[in-house]
Amino acid sequence: MSKVGLFTVFDILRMIPIDFETLLQSPVFGSAKYQEKCFKEENDLVKGEVMALMKRFSEQFRSRYPLLAFNPKLRGSMGEGTKCGFPNEYDYMLIMDKLSDRCLLNSIKECKANIAIPAFPPIRDEINPFEINLIINILMRRILLTHSIWEGLHLKFVSCERMNVGLCLNLVFNGHLYKLLHISIDLVPSIPLKIPVNVSIDWPVPVDFSKCQLYGLFRDGYDGLDLSSTDYEEVLLKSLPSAAIDAYVLGKAFSSAHFKWTGKRLAKVFRKSYTMKKALLISLQQHKIPQEVSRHEWINEIVSVASNMERYVKKNDCRRCIFHAEDSVRGEKDCINLSF
Repeated sequence: MSKVGLFTVFDILRMIPIDFETLLQSPVFGSAKYQEKCFKEENDLVKGEVMALMKRFSEQFRSRYPLLAFNPKLRGSMGEGTKCGFPNEYDYMLIMDKLSDRCLLNSIKECKANIAIPAFPPIRDEINPFEINLIINILMRRILLTHSIWEGLHLKFVSCERMNVGLCLNLVFNGHLYKLLHISIDLVPSIPLKIPVNVSIDWPVPVDFSKCQLYGLFRDGYDGLDLSSTDYEEVLLKSLPSAAIDAYVLGKAFSSAHFKWTGKRLAKVFRKSYTMKKALLISLQQHKIPQEVSRHEWINEIVSVASNMERYVKKNDCRRCIFHAEDSVRGEKDCINLSF
């Protein structure tokens, strides 16, 4: 049995004197699907405002910069339905299909993609992903700092900050229940890597990856792209039973800053959400009938796997990677091999 300091997993969980159902219903710690009707309605209102903003943003950006036109796709916990607490964090991939058509994938190494962009009007010379990332960030700011994009919305602009993989938009929402709700929206430009993918995975329930593709994410200071398998991760998460998803949300609650009385031990065990997600998915492989596993058992297994993650991380694989892409060079293989 895994241990954290002098405590076993079960010792730690026995320290939590709270009913899981009550925690899941909390607007501070829980999941939106278990909350009271008034909070569900407010959550829908906030999400609707964010979606309206993103639709307006994408339309104005496409109109002014058609080569860099993007389709905003909601990802992260709000997209997965695994958000813990307030509806205040949104992750959008800005999928740039037209730019992708101009890119040539040269190789993949250690879950990084190296591409070439032969021409980028009005720049005649070859341009690298780092330079394109700078251009995209500047152009996004131009749109986001115009008055017209905010007209008629309940969202108020606070700031726009640079991230390693895009921009973070900070806003404030005022509603009936949420007053001065601070919202962050991560805007992550990405390009589809249009190459066949073969997925190697031993999964206890049927999964369909036919509509999935890999993406490349721009990163500051790097001339290549981060590889993202978010489409494939979404398929796996949708295959999980509801008790497993609830355990994932509860794990986020335990590591929340609002959950002060847990001390530091659980925060160290649950670490970051992507580590918990990987631990949960690894745990699923150990069950022939995952639907029969309880929330409490899922939490035990998340803690056990997450506290011994070095046993499961592949060579040259980072802890953020759910899938591992096999190294490849253009012309040597017909497809990219992904393994879990």
